[in-house]
Amino acid sequence: MTGIVDILFKVLGGLGIFLYGMESMSEGMKKLAGEKLKKIISALTTNRVMALLIGVIATVIVQSSSVTTVMVIGFVNAQLMNLSQALGVILGAKIGTTVTGWVLVLNIGKYGLPMAGLGAIINLLSKDNKRKNQAILLMGIGMIFFGLELMSEGFRPLRTMPEFVELFQRVQVTGLGSILAVAAVGAILTAIVQSSSATLGITISLVSQGLVNSHTGLALVLGLNVGTTITAFLASIGAKQNAKKAAYAHTIISVVGILWILPLFNYYDLLIKALGGGENPVKYIAIAHTVFNVVNAMFFLPLINPMIKFLHKVSPEETEVNGKVTHMDSRILETPVLALDLGKNEIMSLDRDVRDMLTGLREAIGKNMDNTNIRVKGLFEKEEKIDLVQKEMFRYLRELLKKDMIDTNVDEARNQLALVDEYESLSDYVLANVKLHLKLRENGLVLNGNKKKSIYNLQDEIEEFLGLVIESYRLNEKNIMIESVNRGNNITINYKKFRDEHITRMIEEDIDPLLSSIYMEMLSNYRKIKNHTYHIAEVISGEKAI
Repeated sequence: MTGIVDILFKVLGGLGIFLYGMESMSEGMKKLAGEKLKKIISALTTNRVMALLIGVIATVIVQSSSVTTVMVIGFVNAQLMNLSQALGVILGAKIGTTVTGWVLVLNIGKYGLPMAGLGAIINLLSKDNKRKNQAILLMGIGMIFFGLELMSEGFRPLRTMPEFVELFQRVQVTGLGSILAVAAVGAILTAIVQSSSATLGITISLVSQGLVNSHTGLALVLGLNVGTTITAFLASIGAKQNAKKAAYAHTIISVVGILWILPLFNYYDLLIKALGGGENPVKYIAIAHTVFNVVNAMFFLPLINPMIKFLHKVSPEETEVNGKVTHMDSRILETPVLALDLGKNEIMSLDRDVRDMLTGLREAIGKNMDNTNIRVKGLFEKEEKIDLVQKEMFRYLRELLKKDMIDTNVDEARNQLALVDEYESLSDYVLANVKLHLKLRENGLVLNGNKKKSIYNLQDEIEEFLGLVIESYRLNEKNIMIESVNRGNNITINYKKFRDEHITRMIEEDIDPLLSSIYMEMLSNYRKIKNHTYHIAEVISGEKAI
């Protein structure tokens, strides 16, 4: 009994260390290559070969096909990626995940523990973020090899236990039915641990210890390709229809791959041995994993469009009502640099909405529209939408800030929170001026030519100021404070000029008190809009206005 407990402890401990090592390596890679990953994803085109290559590279960086496919579902759900691009990336992700097998081929298990220890020491002693991330990467790699070594050691005594030898012999591949049964075991195990890399590691340990033969290992590899699709399927729950179709396609690709390879199983085994996997069981599994996914990808790549038509046919579009007004998707939070890109897109969209409100305000004043006008009603709806965007962005960025991120990503997430708040305030003051205009109209009052000219003058300057800051944000330019101070000062000077001119006329002329009050309040609101635009410039530049 003691022997069984020792084996169980070693295997479970090794598996846990292996999985944690995979996660650590993935986190280290994502932090070190975050900007590169962003550039890779942004390079997506309708070219399916390019999409496949992007899937390969992205998965090599994040070290998990599950992470890549969940990201893809998030992008499709956010309408930043179409279904054709998504399927190309998914095919590439299945190739990219085979790198794990080749890492294990290195067979440096005895160096795993010192590598993990060295990485941990460097991480604790280093204050430089880049060095710390490199240390986490090294620690992750070390833990992968150490975990694999522990699993192999744990399985080794089973070779001398007759009851376990008999048990493993029952699950050996002997024919077509047994291939499917063993593949099902691989799929279920992968679905449970939510990691194809873990199942791959267990398979390599079993084959290397001689507990299962190479054919059985091969069938387990086929199964893990199906089991890993469960993560994407779960991620698609609650997503839009196209995102669900991407998850369905992921499963179809893996299942069909098994079906077409079944009648060729023995020839497949011969091919793997011919490619160099005849003597080394670890290399055999790595080659099997790679060949299956590469051939499968090449088989499905030309069939992407027919597959999309099939998916549209079996899963028709539905009217989707989720109440969300943003494209923010929690599935992308695991990759902060891409999540922040989504946030930036929403802020750019907020800017467009506020500009549209300013244009609508100008039209309402110029054409003396009332509250029954469709354009005026649209301004109220747009302000309500901006309020909802603020709430959704707040929840999204709050969850993102809980993640373990590098300092620059933390700063950007905080900046986005500040920018969203400023834009929401801008929309409030624009709508306040719309309401003031409607109040004038309800009371039969109209701004005269000079007052309209003053209002338009301030609005022109504010729109130009907003244009400057949002373009700087789009281009990541931070040296905008000098120009911002100049523009802000000009707006303040004109505000005071128009205010003083009006006060002088109030003394000299008989002006309606309500009109006078509303006009002064309108001017004051434009000054407040200028102040919030100032604050946006400060957030973007990282400087305070002097």
